[in-house]
Amino acid sequence: MKRSILILGAGLAATGAVALMLGRTPEPAITDLPELVEIPAGTYSYRLAGDFRAGTRVVDGPLEEREADAPLEIMKYPVSQADYARCVADGACPSVGTTERPEIPQTHVSFLDAVSYADWFSKQTGQQWRLPNDEEWVRAAGERFFDDAVGVNDTTGDPSARWLREYSQNVIERGDADAELRPFGAFGANSNGVFDLAGNVWEWTDTCMINAQMDESGGTILDSSTYCGVRVAQGRHRAFIIEFVRDAKVGGCAVGLPPDYLGFRLVRESA
Repeated sequence: MKRSILILGAGLAATGAVALMLGRTPEPAITDLPELVEIPAGTYSYRLAGDFRAGTRVVDGPLEEREADAPLEIMKYPVSQADYARCVADGACPSVGTTERPEIPQTHVSFLDAVSYADWFSKQTGQQWRLPNDEEWVRAAGERFFDDAVGVNDTTGDPSARWLREYSQNVIERGDADAELRPFGAFGANSNGVFDLAGNVWEWTDTCMINAQMDESGGTILDSSTYCGVRVAQGRHRAFIIEFVRDAKVGGCAVGLPPDYLGFRLVRESA
């Protein structure tokens, strides 16, 4: 079966090359597009993602009001194992282990794997697909987004109160580790009609981790930098994961509790 898929992929690639030489736009190799949900434009609240410090004290990231001037098209469900297997068969994605089931999300993928799939899928469909950034994920998640503000900004020099509050908050929100991968729809839809957000599969975003120095009150950023070796993964809580890690439970979680699984869904760029 896999050999047949590889031969088909090679034939489609050759057909596309001939079409380009003749000055024609090649027909897309994939026409069975995933279901999408459109998130309307409008205002939303967004808390910056990263490590924020006032001096040496860890403080909450700033909460900002943002305005989205265009709608957002995002996959209704995450990328499935069957979808990812097509990319593997075409030689464009690394093999990470899959049952090739169409109703189960692909997991054990790194940020780099997810980007490879998005690039491949864009070429195969003739459309532009990419990972959402953290802000877009928050917009799509709606009420399923978990605000990671702790609300305890230490002024005594003893960070233990904040650490304990943050750990307790994440444990309560996350619950016990969930090792069972479930079919699409098992965690239901949010008010936007997007399914399985904040289930047991955290989703990669394109957002780099911010390191910022705040003023003494913790309300204003004085200086900041981004570290793109670590990306934001979103789910029951935010996680900061090294970009090449496929299973954060065995290492690679830069901050906080590790996700149960790492998967992804894509957004489609406007034409």
